[in-house]
Amino acid sequence: MASRTSSASSGQRARPAAAKRRLHGRTEPRLYTPPLRPLNRRTSLGFECADFQQIAGEPFLPWQRWLNIHALETIPGGDYRFRIILVLVARQNGKSSGKRGTTLWRMYMQPRSRILGVAQEVGLAREQWNLAQDTIHAAPDLAAEFLKPRNVNGDEMFWIANGSRYKIGAANRKAGRGGSNDEVNIDELREQRSWDAWAALSKTTMAKRNSQIWCMSNAGDDSSVVLNQLRDTALSGRGDEIGLGLFEWSAEDGCELDDTRAWQQANPGLGYIVSEAAIRTALGTDPPDVFRTEVLCQRVINVDSAIDQAAWRDCADHAGTMNALKGRVAVCFDAAPDGQHATLAAAAQLPDNRIRVEIIQAWRTADEARHDLDPLFDQIKPRVIAWYPAGPAAALAPIFLKRARSLELSGLKAPQACQGLADLVRGRQIIQPDDPLLNAHIAGATKLPSGDGWRFTRRGGPQAGHVDAAYAAAGSIHAALTLPRPLRPAIRVLGA
Repeated sequence: MASRTSSASSGQRARPAAAKRRLHGRTEPRLYTPPLRPLNRRTSLGFECADFQQIAGEPFLPWQRWLNIHALETIPGGDYRFRIILVLVARQNGKSSGKRGTTLWRMYMQPRSRILGVAQEVGLAREQWNLAQDTIHAAPDLAAEFLKPRNVNGDEMFWIANGSRYKIGAANRKAGRGGSNDEVNIDELREQRSWDAWAALSKTTMAKRNSQIWCMSNAGDDSSVVLNQLRDTALSGRGDEIGLGLFEWSAEDGCELDDTRAWQQANPGLGYIVSEAAIRTALGTDPPDVFRTEVLCQRVINVDSAIDQAAWRDCADHAGTMNALKGRVAVCFDAAPDGQHATLAAAAQLPDNRIRVEIIQAWRTADEARHDLDPLFDQIKPRVIAWYPAGPAAALAPIFLKRARSLELSGLKAPQACQGLADLVRGRQIIQPDDPLLNAHIAGATKLPSGDGWRFTRRGGPQAGHVDAAYAAAGSIHAALTLPRPLRPAIRVLGA
């Protein structure tokens, strides 16, 4: 029985709630190389490719169809416009299934095509190779031309009757050497941390007049050197010079994590193969930078960043200083494991409970800091001097131990300081001066498990192990919070 309104005297039935509008991903990418002329069946083979998918029984999703129409654009004479196609889309939106369709179309419609599929792990390439065969066997017209595959480990391929071949391998410095290919498919280009695999793979298409390299990937981080350079080249406008096309479904930089419009822009499969509920689950469980990379397809400095980079940027204040906070300043010193960098940071709590933090001084070596610390402490007169006795700063222990207000961040205090900074940044309770050094070390700090929690790892970062500024900032904030909370100024009543 239908429920009634809260007004018993009205006698009217409540109207059923309006059905929630189902979100669908955007067909058109946010960033892409525009076509040189209107795209139709004369100027793009993507229409023929989409027709083939209908026959194969696996029609393209709207965004997959759009991509193929644009990526298979031709120039006068019939050759492809693009020799390299860079496709960036968030996870699980159908990159691989769409690419399989393009590959099978080329194999069947362009006889004697040589296809090479690679991934960082050959097992991933094998999975796509097997799925391509499943598609063939499910369509009688395609299955009729299928020949027996070769399943020898390290030499896996299959052929069809017109002479086309599909081979797989691992993306390494030996990939594809010794052969020529009409199409190379690279899965998750973001995982290539050096140019070794690209150097080997990209040269296998040089002897083929109408060849293409398809790079399908999610966004990466600063270590994704091949992906980042190709993307930067395309965005610079120089892509046309080398036949490079960019097609990127991604959210705008700086967007809020819960912005559903950003979800739609980065997830063209939303509402088709990706559900809104799945994205909300990821939002509630992923660290911010993981969500930005995997779901919003945004490049981050470090996928496993310990600090929410968007929140850290929101905490920036270029104009403020520590001058008005004298008398309640806490400082913390830390050094890099290799002794090639050291930092002293200061923090103080404001009456509104936010905490201002800044770098007092940085040194190229810990030895240089040894001679400057005592004069700095005498000048600043901090309420607390914090340091990490179990870390590289232990080499300077005599300087800290002789100070009456020394605070050792030992045991659980180190992870407490690191996790505390992350939590305060998430809540926008930190005020920071947008200092390039501090920004770099915060961005380079990743999580190292410690007991039931974590602390900053001293590996990785802008330089090997150089996150001492992040440690110093976290320690100074932790020390500042041990001091009595500053009183809010009294409110003067006019006329009192």
